[in-house]
Amino acid sequence: MQIVDVTELGRRVRALRLQRGMTLKQVESLCGLSATHLSEVERGRTSPTLGALTRLAGALGRETAYFLEPEELPEVAVHRGEDARPEPLGPSLARASLTAGIPGSQLHAHELRFERGASAKYEAEAGDAEQEALYFVLDGEVELRIGDEATRLSHGDALQVTHALPHVLSRVGHEPARVLVTSTRAPKEHA
Repeated sequence: MQIVDVTELGRRVRALRLQRGMTLKQVESLCGLSATHLSEVERGRTSPTLGALTRLAGALGRETAYFLEPEELPEVAVHRGEDARPEPLGPSLARASLTAGIPGSQLHAHELRFERGASAKYEAEAGDAEQEALYFVLDGEVELRIGDEATRLSHGDALQVTHALPHVLSRVGHEPARVLVTSTRAPKEHA
């Protein structure tokens, strides 16, 4: 795994501190690191321990990952519709990511596109009970099966479910359908 060097780390700390309108002393009081040490970090002369960086990130209102990831991702990520690149998941099912990425983000959104024709299913395996998903039907009609229970959803309907329960989404009939999926679990990579 590649991480930023000490100079870039310091630049990010300083830029964020100034953006937040904070002094070194104010950051010191929030994270417990001395203003002198913080100054050395900002100038790229020293690197904080992971624990110290975590406290510093909390004081500056960011995830620790923001200071370590090679690509500096913004606090606001805009994803334009024309940038959505559908990834085939089967003969008549595709997924287009709608989230570009914010460091440490736990929110993932994508659009499922059920094309006209053969039946297709989108399966979510059981997982962490603290993670959840929201399915919102943009067009068409779908069925969400959770265990032995099936719920039909059509344009404008939404269903929220915990990832502790395995569930399967499928199109009803042969007409196209589009579903917005927002989840606190990253979608499984398609092989």
